[in-house]
Amino acid sequence: MTTSDFYLQVTALPLLQGISAEDILHMQERGALRIVSMEPEEGDIIQQGQHCRTLTMLMEGTLACTTQGEDWTLVEEIHAPAIIEEEALWSLSQTYSHTYSPTSEGRLLVIDRHNVMQIMLHNDIFRINLLTKMSARLERNYHSGQLPPPSSIAQKIERFVRGISCTSTWPKRLRIKMTTLAGIIDETRLQTSKALRQMEAEGHLSLSREQITFNER
Repeated sequence: MTTSDFYLQVTALPLLQGISAEDILHMQERGALRIVSMEPEEGDIIQQGQHCRTLTMLMEGTLACTTQGEDWTLVEEIHAPAIIEEEALWSLSQTYSHTYSPTSEGRLLVIDRHNVMQIMLHNDIFRINLLTKMSARLERNYHSGQLPPPSSIAQKIERFVRGISCTSTWPKRLRIKMTTLAGIIDETRLQTSKALRQMEAEGHLSLSREQITFNER
């Protein structure tokens, strides 16, 4: 890969947009940035509950993002370019909330925690990008809390799925028993099943044994 190609790929990442080629090259030369290849065969690259010691960004390829609840599992797909839980570096627990595994060949750009701090101190654009990203996340969380109560069972189901989602990408595959879902949304199993069948008929999702695949709405 040429220096020009490397610069274009790196600055396509949300946190590195607007940073000069000189600064990127300087970071690379002093080892602040490193590129890690990934393949589907290697399994999980980050596990839910794992301590976060790096800022990890997806440069190429796709990842499956798995969220494990008490009685359910949600699987989503993340496409490059993307940041993987940048808030985990600054949270109280500093642990990941989801598990990530490659679904294609690709590459990750990784910055160790101490290098993130150094880049923040010495690069205004990186600091602004990071603060903007984190502010946008807080704003989304605030607005989601201001939504009116759902007026139908379908809206309750959709609100639950959006509430546990890590990404805005579709489809989303939810592995859950009907009785569990009914209990979560406080409806009967019969009414929940009826609502899901109607949503399937409208093309919003597809049903299989203990799995619901949600399409974009």
